[in-house]
Amino acid sequence: MPTDTVSLLMLGVGAALLLWLVVSVFRKLFGLALIAALVFGAYIVWTNPGLLAQTLEWIGFRSTT
Repeated sequence: MPTDTVSLLMLGVGAALLLWLVVSVFRKLFGLALIAALVFGAYIVWTNPGLLAQTLEWIGFRSTT
């Protein structure tokens, strides 16, 4: 482990940049996973008539069946 000030500053800057990169990538992946989960859930509700009727009643619409 280096002990001079310049090397420690460079390591700190490098660690901060790496942390920023990791956080931004994970944030992007979390957003994509959230969108995919919402789309998949909407597909499941749309293709299941009983679940669709229950969901419509839950959000305030009255079903006609």
